[in-house]
Amino acid sequence: MLLGYRVAMEVHSAEEDFSFWAPDGDAPFDTWLNERARRPSALRWSTQIEREAETASIPTIELFFTLLD
Repeated sequence: MLLGYRVAMEVHSAEEDFSFWAPDGDAPFDTWLNERARRPSALRWSTQIEREAETASIPTIELFFTLLD
């Protein structure tokens, strides 16, 4: 869903900060998530959240919105 939003922004030349994707792969949300975990990771934020949610036995979308808040 977020990727579709980002593509639509680019197609329409919308100027907006987007913390979930960066062309160089260093999105602000990725950086924050790595700092929160106190360990660097080559995984994208979405994969990190999926793995953490699975370990905690909670729905991935629930963890995403918890972290987003």
